[in-house]
Amino acid sequence: MVGPGVTGITPPPEEGDHVRSTLKRIRGRRTAVAMLLSMTLVAAACSSKKEDTAVGTDPPASTVAGGDTTTPILTTPPTEAEVKPVRGGTLRIGGEAEVGAPWTPALVQCDSYCYMRAFSFYDPLVVIDYDLKPRPYLAESITPNDDFTVFTIKIRKGIKFHDGTPLDADAVIYNINETLTSFLTGPALQDFAKGADGKAVTEKIDNLTFTIATGRNGDPNKPIPWPLLPYGMSKQTGFMASPTWLQSVKDGTGDAAKPVGTGPFKLETYRPGDSLVAVRNEDYWMKDENGEQLPYLDKIEFRVLPDAQVRQQALESGDVDLIATSDGRSLAALSENDEFNTVLQEKYMETSHTLLHLTKPVLKSKEVRCALAQAVDRDALIDVVQGGFFDKANGPFSPGQEGYLRDSGFPDYDPEAASAAIEAYEADNGPVAITYMTVATTTTKLQADFFVDAWKAIGVDARTVQVEQSELIVNAITGSDVFEAFGWRNHGGQFVDQQEYWWTKRTAADDGSLGLNFARMKDDVIEKNLIKARTSTDPAERKEAAEAINRRFAEQCYIIPTWWVRWGIVSTPDVTNIGRSPLPGGGFALDGAGFAGQIWTTAVFKQEG
Repeated sequence: MVGPGVTGITPPPEEGDHVRSTLKRIRGRRTAVAMLLSMTLVAAACSSKKEDTAVGTDPPASTVAGGDTTTPILTTPPTEAEVKPVRGGTLRIGGEAEVGAPWTPALVQCDSYCYMRAFSFYDPLVVIDYDLKPRPYLAESITPNDDFTVFTIKIRKGIKFHDGTPLDADAVIYNINETLTSFLTGPALQDFAKGADGKAVTEKIDNLTFTIATGRNGDPNKPIPWPLLPYGMSKQTGFMASPTWLQSVKDGTGDAAKPVGTGPFKLETYRPGDSLVAVRNEDYWMKDENGEQLPYLDKIEFRVLPDAQVRQQALESGDVDLIATSDGRSLAALSENDEFNTVLQEKYMETSHTLLHLTKPVLKSKEVRCALAQAVDRDALIDVVQGGFFDKANGPFSPGQEGYLRDSGFPDYDPEAASAAIEAYEADNGPVAITYMTVATTTTKLQADFFVDAWKAIGVDARTVQVEQSELIVNAITGSDVFEAFGWRNHGGQFVDQQEYWWTKRTAADDGSLGLNFARMKDDVIEKNLIKARTSTDPAERKEAAEAINRRFAEQCYIIPTWWVRWGIVSTPDVTNIGRSPLPGGGFALDGAGFAGQIWTTAVFKQEG
């Protein structure tokens, strides 16, 4: 969620053109798998037709705009050499941060590395495939009614949690209610209809099947269309944990740091801030495309290595086999090194930005916010911090997302105008003082100092403070007094609806209270278009709403976007089968699927020799 961010090698595509995405798998011979994506097709992935949105059916082919050819939105997953899977062995992975409040799905503060670890022991109800379609995983199907206000969810038969508890309708409903009532995950489900007891309005049909209804702000008397609802069940709100374990945690007899899911691996040891070790689940329910039992690995050691340079050195020295990194300088060096395989994310990227606390007196002023933005030469910033490896961002939506615009209207670098605006504000209101808070790594400190120096140059009293990542997140969630300007990274994905809980008034809590609208932003234009983006079954209307949100961000300078974060997964050559985690019924799960910097480890193995 938090961290440094980025710039790219090719310019963003013109509006109306196909948005081109390249997934680079730089093997020993530097092969590249090219993928084509059009903004129209991304929106069309969830059309108003019921058969296009129901989860559990084969996705229809999509026609590339402007031509007669029928083709999937994305190409097939990376092609591996014909190597028979090798069973056994340990995979050592290095990632950037520890989680906050482990490990129950309703409370874990999940960033990218959290997701990679969580998917080893938790399975979600839904995953996203290479056609950007929601596909059933623990669910066998998710089918909406005609107006997308009631969804029927059927669970796969015969799956058990690691503690032997059966996965059934009751278990899933229990998990949904836990996430629905959590301050952290509840906002993502706020339009689930609730009963008088605060629980989701569900109807159990049989032991494996139930319905769930929508209701604006939880009101069962105000059902709303929610055509993109299944996508949300592919992430944290779709994690399924043993209700037996969850209840024991609530009762004080269980340990929240010892997660119990249905996933391919089981927790063996967990040392916060250091490592998590997971071992093979011998009774895992999934098989590969050849009918062989998954997973292949005996064990995974997940190590916490916050500094990007330390993580790179750990890979180069052989201390780990695979790292996830969003550091431009590391990626530039490693992708040119024939000793390693690199996968680069090119679409649905997160945006690295400076997050502003909008209730702070000086930051309530649009003139001050835009002056702070105009003071920063973001091209130079990208060169200094990321070695010019990333593309300059102009708003919260990266190429491929339905709200992306080549020109959002965000103000250009203009230190003279910025200095004049600060001088005018201070003449009427007194000095402008800003604390820039960031995580404690070399790269983020460099980025913070660049901002602070730029702000000092226009007359702002600015300083840098470094803290651990989980502390930074807590400061934002609580609207702490120390929260003014933060180095941040967020907003990856495909659809604006996936961002709703970050920006809606409903989650803009008072300072000192828990809220996911970290900036405490309350904007009528954004609110209206968030509702439209959630409820419309017309892809063109959703795209229009998303673009309106993008323009509003630029006009009001609510954030200072810096770059679009190009994550890389870099591994030693013996690490095989990345990007080929099979799905029930055929096909493969898309690694990351809009939440970058992670892979599915279910079908990964290490070649011998």
